[in-house]
Amino acid sequence: MTLDTGMNDRSSYRAYQMLHSDTKADRIVRSRSIAKILSGGGIGLALATWLCFGFDVGLTVAAFVYLIEILLLSLLDCLVCSAIFSVIAVGCLEFFFAPPIFSFRVDSVQNVAALLAFLTTSLVVTSLVHRARRLSEVHRKQAQLLDLTHDCVMVRDMEDVITYWNNGAEALYGWKKEEVLGKVAHSVLRTRFPVTLGDIKESLSATGRWEGELINARRDGLEAAVATRWALLRNDQGRPIATLETSTDITERKRKEEALQQVTRLTTVGELGASLAHELAQPLCAISADTTASLRWLDRDTPNLEEALPGLRRVVCESKRLTELFLRVRMLAKRTPPQMTRLEINEVVNDVLPLVQREVLNHSVTLRTKLATGLPVVLGDRIQLAQVMTNLIMNGIQAMDSVEDRARELLIELRRSDEGSVIVAVQDSGKGIDAENASKLFEAFFTTKPQGMGVGLSICRSIVRAHGGELRVMNNAGYGARFEFSLPFERDA
Repeated sequence: MTLDTGMNDRSSYRAYQMLHSDTKADRIVRSRSIAKILSGGGIGLALATWLCFGFDVGLTVAAFVYLIEILLLSLLDCLVCSAIFSVIAVGCLEFFFAPPIFSFRVDSVQNVAALLAFLTTSLVVTSLVHRARRLSEVHRKQAQLLDLTHDCVMVRDMEDVITYWNNGAEALYGWKKEEVLGKVAHSVLRTRFPVTLGDIKESLSATGRWEGELINARRDGLEAAVATRWALLRNDQGRPIATLETSTDITERKRKEEALQQVTRLTTVGELGASLAHELAQPLCAISADTTASLRWLDRDTPNLEEALPGLRRVVCESKRLTELFLRVRMLAKRTPPQMTRLEINEVVNDVLPLVQREVLNHSVTLRTKLATGLPVVLGDRIQLAQVMTNLIMNGIQAMDSVEDRARELLIELRRSDEGSVIVAVQDSGKGIDAENASKLFEAFFTTKPQGMGVGLSICRSIVRAHGGELRVMNNAGYGARFEFSLPFERDA
C-alpha cells in the first residue's frame, strides 16, 4: 500500500514538474538563444544600414526598413533584444541618414519619436508572440498529461473528423496518431451505437454531454467495448466547435457480464422448469390423444375420413404450439452475441408470457396486460430484452408469495413517454421495497431472497443501459412495487 502511494506521489510530482519546470538547463538554453538573436540581429542591422546607405534611399525609407527588421526580430520573443536594436536603429538613422550625416543630436524630437515607435512596436509584437508561445506551451504540456492516462482520449470536429488522438487511443485501437488524424472517427472505428447517431448528437447538442457504451473495431479486426463520455466544446459565441470523447476499455468486463447473463438465463429456465414441463406436456398429451383417435377412425375396413381429419388438424395445431414453445425456451437459454434489430416491444412481451403462465397460475396471481398500440419500434436484442422481462415478472410473482389478505395482481404495462422512449412497467401488489434496501437493489450479489444469487436486477440494469435506457423502481401508492425501464425510439439516422 505504501509502495503504491509512493508511486502515485512520484507520478504527480513528475506531472507538476512538467508544467512548472524552470531548470538551470532551461536558463542556459535561453541565454544561448538571446546570444544568437543579438548576433544575428546585429548582422541584419549592419547589412540593412550598408544597403540603405549605399543606395542612398533617404531617411524615410531607411526608417521603414529598420521598423520591418525590428518587427521581425520581435517575433523571436526577446523584448530586451528588440529594445537594444531599437536604440541602435535610431542611432543609425541619426548618424547615417539625418542631415547633417555622420553626426548625433540626441535631443532631436524626431529621434525620440522614432525611438518610441520602434520600442512600441517591439513591446506589442513581443508581448503577443510571448503570449501565443505560452499558450502553445501550456496546450502542449496539457496534451502530454493526457497521454499519461490509460483511457482513450479523442477530439473530433463537428464533422466527426479526428483532430486529437492520445497514446491511450493508440494502445487500445492500434492506430498511430499520424494514421487517423484528419479521418472520420466512426468510419475508422466502424462504431456500433446503442441508438442511432442522430439521437446521440441530438442529446449532445441539447445537454452538452452524452454517456453510453459503444462497440469499436480495432486495427487487428477484433472488437473493443468501451464506456464512453462525450462533451461538447463551444466557442465564445456558443457555437459548437468540437467534441471531446473519453473512453474506458470494458471489453473484459462485458465478456464476464455476458457469461453471467447466460448463467442467469439458465437459472431462470431452471426456476421455470416445472411450468415448462406442464406447458410441454399439454400439447404432447393432446397430440397423443388426437393421433390415437384418428388412427382408430382410419383403422377400419372403411376408413372414416370425416372423423379422422379434425383430429389430424388438431395434431398439426398442437405441433405448431409445441414448436413455438420450444423456440421460446431455446431463445431464453441459448448463448448468442447481442444482435441489435428493429423490434416491436409488444412482440417481446408476447414471447415471454407463455413461459411464465404456469408460474402465474401456481402462485394464484392475476395477470393483467396493458399493451399500447401504435408504439414506435425500438432497436434492441430480442433475447436480452426477453430476459429482462422474464426476470422482472418472476420477481413480481415471488414478491407476492406472502400476500394473503388481498388479491395477488401483476400488471404489465407499455406506454409511450414524452421524452421519446417506450416505457415497459411490471407492477405487483406485494409488500413493496424497504427503504433500507432501495439504494442497494441493483448492486451485484445483493439479494433479499434466501436462495437468490443477487445478480438478476444488476444484469437487467446493465442490459437496459446498453440499449440506451434506464431501469427504475418505485413503491406504489397502495401496495407493492413498480419496476419500469425505458427504451429509446429508433429514428432515421
